[in-house]
Amino acid sequence: MNNIKVFWNRYGLLVVAVLLLLTPQFTSQYEFYVVQRGVQNAMLVLGLVMLIGYTGLMTLGSAALLATGAYTYGILMLRLGCSPLIGTIGAVLFTTVVGTLLGIPAFRLSGPFLVVTTVGFGEIVRILILNWEPLTRGPYGLSGFRPVMPTTRGVYYLMVVVLILLAIVTERIGRSRLGLAMKAVKEDEVAAEVMGVNVRRVKLVSNALTAALAGLSGVFLASLTGYLNPDSFTSNESTSYLLMVVMGGMSNVVGSILSSLFLTVLPEVLRFLAESRLLVYSLILLVYLRLYHVRGGSKVRAKSAGSRGRS
Repeated sequence: MNNIKVFWNRYGLLVVAVLLLLTPQFTSQYEFYVVQRGVQNAMLVLGLVMLIGYTGLMTLGSAALLATGAYTYGILMLRLGCSPLIGTIGAVLFTTVVGTLLGIPAFRLSGPFLVVTTVGFGEIVRILILNWEPLTRGPYGLSGFRPVMPTTRGVYYLMVVVLILLAIVTERIGRSRLGLAMKAVKEDEVAAEVMGVNVRRVKLVSNALTAALAGLSGVFLASLTGYLNPDSFTSNESTSYLLMVVMGGMSNVVGSILSSLFLTVLPEVLRFLAESRLLVYSLILLVYLRLYHVRGGSKVRAKSAGSRGRS
């Protein structure tokens, strides 16, 4: 069992990469699209790993940043005639700026107050998209822009490569000086500041990195769907992304990728249940979280008991 765990810790990301690259060979067109959405969701979730798992800042505004990246890409392509590369860079940069500005309230807020702020931000972005019809086409949706790659498989393979690179970067950040500072802020902001950590800068960088990955995920979402509508970026979507991070283990990079794929595919697998689908889906999630919580709680209690024994 320990050998399997060691192997997975070392080569888990490689196994996931190989499976994703082989997926188009044994899936139907619709199944392939669902997996594509899972990979696209995983990019955003990696950003939340840094924000929630590393830094401890809670958010329910992920869908708003996703919408910002997607709509910025579509608008740059349609209104300014930019190339896909320029559109991608512009969308990521603009979303990063927006996420950084959103991070400013995080300097003084925490817990439920921060969550309420991000929920409000998400609704502001959705309503702005809905009502700014001359630019976003409002409820009619935005369409007609080119994807980042000319073929569907080209978009998918590019997403997989980018996802694996982002996963490696996220893991390295977690072990770097910046990652240690993020984790110190998560544990105790006052103690971290006393030890010389610039808490404001750490939170700002964390928000910026999360926004950048959300913007990139939005670009790929626009490329996959070819159509953007404000109804696709509600608070329910933000809740789903939060659930993906929690099920993946908060700061576990490979686990977050797997949970993103699992929670994207599971509703489609249960579609045959018709009206009971959401009930079964919820029960599966509750059972998993309960078992995960119990197992995690036992490890924490065992560790604390061992510490008391040594003292």
